[in-house]
Formats: sequence, structure tokens, C-alpha cells
Amino acid sequence: MALASCDFEPVALPIQDVQVDPDIPNSFMRGIPAKIGTPAQDIVMLPWAELNNTWIYNETPNCDSSIIWNDRICEIRRGSLFHTDNSTTFNKSSDIVCAGGAPEEITTAGSEAGAKKLISTSLGGKDRLDVGGTTLSSTPIGIPTLRWDNGYTMLHALGLGASPTCITSLHRLAGLDLESGPSSGVEATTLRKITGKNVTQRLDYSESTGCWTGMKVTVTDVQVNFRDGNDKSIMPLNTALQCCIVPHRHLLWEAPGSFVDTFENVTNSRDPGVSFGLHCQKLREYRRFDLDIPVGNISYDYFHSHQSGFFDGDITFFLSSGLQVRVPNNQYIVTFVDIERNGSRTISTTQKELLFNGLSDQPATLERYFLTAAYLMVDHDAETFTLWQANPTTRSNLVKVASDGSRCGKPQTSQPAAKPDQFPDRQY
Repeated sequence: MALASCDFEPVALPIQDVQVDPDIPNSFMRGIPAKIGTPAQDIVMLPWAELNNTWIYNETPNCDSSIIWNDRICEIRRGSLFHTDNSTTFNKSSDIVCAGGAPEEITTAGSEAGAKKLISTSLGGKDRLDVGGTTLSSTPIGIPTLRWDNGYTMLHALGLGASPTCITSLHRLAGLDLESGPSSGVEATTLRKITGKNVTQRLDYSESTGCWTGMKVTVTDVQVNFRDGNDKSIMPLNTALQCCIVPHRHLLWEAPGSFVDTFENVTNSRDPGVSFGLHCQKLREYRRFDLDIPVGNISYDYFHSHQSGFFDGDITFFLSSGLQVRVPNNQYIVTFVDIERNGSRTISTTQKELLFNGLSDQPATLERYFLTAAYLMVDHDAETFTLWQANPTTRSNLVKVASDGSRCGKPQTSQPAAKPDQFPDRQY
């Protein structure tokens, strides 16, 4: 099957800025543009590495009212809402399993709090889904009826887990044999976006690993890279931290609070409060203050030599596999972004945020912004995942990779990003 799959072209799903409501200026969310139903309704999706099913929000999107101030903000941050009554092709079922979806989702400790009840409490159905230029005419979807996702990972969820129903739908569309399982038999990577040697590890979803995406790595050191060429570690000597790679989550790194405190000490910066923007949930907020002027009991003297007023160094993660991933400063100390009450996305010129979060007893995670500097390929047939250092470019040339690791044929013609980003130096 893997060899036969080389006859099919890979589907590219670029994550980009998408205007959610054409009638609301700057109503952008960052995700995968898609269409659902007949006539087609525009939505924005985000891929989830652990979910088997695709989850779509309807007119009852269950946003967290403590951080989402009104219904318009909720609709924009969800990536628009699916109005099932307006779709002539929607076929309602009692739940996602009856609709032909996967009977279970991974609920390992550390996964989303409501995942255990997601299947049993949700509605289900089938409908047309257009994503990445491919039409799935009757694919199972689940419709959540409770707030299950902690309120910060907001967009419609495209499940790309070990048994993804969307890949099963692609198999049926292509007329492939389904007996060997739901994965595609062929993966894809883009040669322009990778550099250096890769590292391949086994996927492991077992409870004992504490990693619900199956992608666990061991971080042996984290170094802050100063502009003068000096590097300082923020991890104690002879310490290793196991981290679960969770691509859909909205930060760079969630780790024990002591590591975050050490970063602040090394960079002589402080945590002035909690953020409620698009990077919400206990984030540390970096504000622009007049230089050399104390703010409360916090002095920002350190920044007097930096014109911008913010720490401007990179950070490098060292993995036990030997891979080193250097994350640029503008991918982890980022401008404050929020959705205003009118639904427009705003960018602050006076505030920045550190995309770290301190944990107590939860598993440590490397998240979305880690993958702005590392390139990830997952092969469910071979039960492996592969990491490279990423090459920052907007161009790509997809190469199909069979389950034995061999490449299939010639790469697709190199193409730039599908739609230029309004803010090209940022990943929201």
C-alpha cells in the first residue's frame, strides 16, 4: 500500500492568516482555511496531533466567558461557526461514533481537560468538507456541546491522530484499501524547509510516557543566546526534562516554574502580570516602560542598552538525540495580540509577551512556536516522528516519503506561501 500511495500527490495544508468574517476588517485568525456544508460555509481549522476525529463548533460554541468578552469575539476566535440548518448536505447522527467517527480519543494525563467526555457528550453527523484543495463529500464530524479545550486553543479541530477519520475519508476518495489501517501509507516533507541531519523516534501514546501526542523528547539543556555572543543555561547541571511535543498549543514551552524564573533572572526581566490575549492562560506579559524608571518594585534598568526596551536574544533547546533547535527572539517574545470587542485583531506597540508558562505537576510541553524553528514529520504507518532544524523560508517543495523512509518520485514544484502574511515576522 505504501508503494501504491506514491501514485497520489500529497495534500498541503498551510497555516496562515485567514480573515474569519469578510464584513469585519482585520478579523484574522491563524489556521487552515476550509469550507464545510452546502452551500459552503467558510471556517478556520487547526491540526491536532492527538485527536482522531474532526471537531466543528456550531451556533453554541461554548467559549470561556472569563476571557472571551462577547459573542463576536467568540465567533472570530473559533474561526466562524457552522450553521448545520443551512447545509443541505448535513446528515445528523446521535454522536460522532454513529456518524462513522473514531470511537475514542486519547485522554492521557496532560491532554485537554474535557477530552474524556468529548465523545460521550457531543453531537455528530456527516457533511462535505473542503480543505487543502481536496473535497471530502461525506466525512464524519463531531460537534462539541461542552467547553472541553481549556478555552485558549480556539479553532475548529482537524484530527490527525493515530486513527484520523479525515485520512480514512481521503482513502475512500482515492479508492485505497482500508484494511491496513487509516493512515495514508505515504507522508510528505518539504526539502526547502529543512536543514541539517534529522532525528527519528518511535511514537508512543502509552500512559507511562505521559505524552498524549506520542511525541516525547528529552531536553538536556536550554541556553539563552545573548547578542554579544554569550550563552547562559537556564537548566541546572546534569538535569534532563522530558517534554511532549503538542503542535496545536499556543506557546513555545511549558515547563516547571523554576526554569521560567531562571530565564527571568538570567535576562534580568520580570513578570508584571497575566495576559488575556490570543496567547492567554497564565502568560507573562512584557510591557514597554520608560527606561531606567522603576515600575512599582520592579526596575527595568537592564534594558537601557536596548533601543526597543525588550530582551532581544534567541533561545536554543538541546535534545538528548543531539538535535539543537535555536528559536529566534521574535518567535518567543512576541507583540501582544488580541481580538477586540468588534471582532478585529489588534497588535500592541507597547506590550510584548514571553511564550513560556510555568507548571507545577503537569507534563512539560514544546508547543506551536517550537515548530517555527523545528520541522516535524509524523509517519503513522511506521509509528515514528522525525525532527529537523527548520530552514526559515516561505517556499516549499513537497516530497512524498513512503513508510520505509524512501522518497517517491520528484518533488512538487516549489511554491511560495499560499497567501502572504500581514505580519511575516510573526506566528500567531
